[in-house]
Amino acid sequence: MALQFFNQVSDYLHPGSPSDSRLFHADPSDQIQVWSPQVGQGYTQTIPLQEGLSLVIMDYAIHSTCLSRVPGPQGRWLELEFQMVGPGAGQSRFLPYLGSQNGLNVRPAQPPQFRVEVICRPPLFESYSQTLIEHMAPQDQAILYDWAHWVHRSQRGYRAASSQRAFGQILQGQIASPQAFSADDPFEKLDFWAFGRSWRSMTAEMHQVISQILSCPYSGQVRRAYLERLTLELIALKLKGLNHLKQLSYPLVTEDLDGIYQGAKVLACNLNNPPSINDLARQVGLNRLKLNQGFHQVYGTTPFRYLRNCRLALARHLLTTSEFAVETIAHQVGYTSRSNFASAFRQQFGLNPKTFQLYSQNGPQPQSRAS
Repeated sequence: MALQFFNQVSDYLHPGSPSDSRLFHADPSDQIQVWSPQVGQGYTQTIPLQEGLSLVIMDYAIHSTCLSRVPGPQGRWLELEFQMVGPGAGQSRFLPYLGSQNGLNVRPAQPPQFRVEVICRPPLFESYSQTLIEHMAPQDQAILYDWAHWVHRSQRGYRAASSQRAFGQILQGQIASPQAFSADDPFEKLDFWAFGRSWRSMTAEMHQVISQILSCPYSGQVRRAYLERLTLELIALKLKGLNHLKQLSYPLVTEDLDGIYQGAKVLACNLNNPPSINDLARQVGLNRLKLNQGFHQVYGTTPFRYLRNCRLALARHLLTTSEFAVETIAHQVGYTSRSNFASAFRQQFGLNPKTFQLYSQNGPQPQSRAS
């Protein structure tokens, strides 16, 4: 497996030209980046619209796994993704970034992808993030607010007046999102961002707006105003879709939805000795069929794959922040076989766990054998 390490993203994403023939349309104010041929091919086009709001068009493929250093906290932003081609095609999701970035950015080899992104930074970040949260199901909100309350208490030493207020302070940057979790942190094993990262089907209206964005016939200030209007419309459609899901309860009834969330928590907190699907279904008061269907509707995956994702997310965190041996980490996250763990980690992140650990903690290091 080819593996390349870069000190920074700019080492493999280079400045491009607005006259690039691959672009749908461009303006001298756009930021164009092109992939280094040694890593992949394609481009990223960032279109500034107003303060705190930009539109991104990405068309690329990666043929060689690459790693790069993340210099530190990268600020706060909200990313709305609309995948047109590649894994997750026809799906959308949102990802909030609260300033705590992993020290290593891993980009595994990927097939051709094409997507449109909306990026919200301050001063728009807080308001749009809060609005997205308000459109989420109550159970999703509860996970976020419980986490925010814990962050506030762990950093300030006392409870916030309310969980909502604690989360608002995190959004405002008054309280920093933790860079890392310790072994006794109650949220260490919970994939509490799963609700936001889950893909949701794009609507016909979203496809239509994106088509209008890509076929923009204007230039200059008229182009910017036109794209800004369409981008805000795309955000509104995403909110509308979330609100519709909230009203439908995914479309599970409240009692069933509570069981799905409880089932996810049971799996995330019992990585070493998870219950069987039948036992989990009985434990949360659902039958096996409803449990599987509910996991697909809420998390977009099966209970088994949800468990696997939680295990690998924690493993990645431990490989980055601890000095434990790979075999020890494999056992901590529920794998009895180091080879099975390495295979699952490689499939998820594009490289072996030992390689990831060495690069994450020390930068490029010679290796005598594969993990």
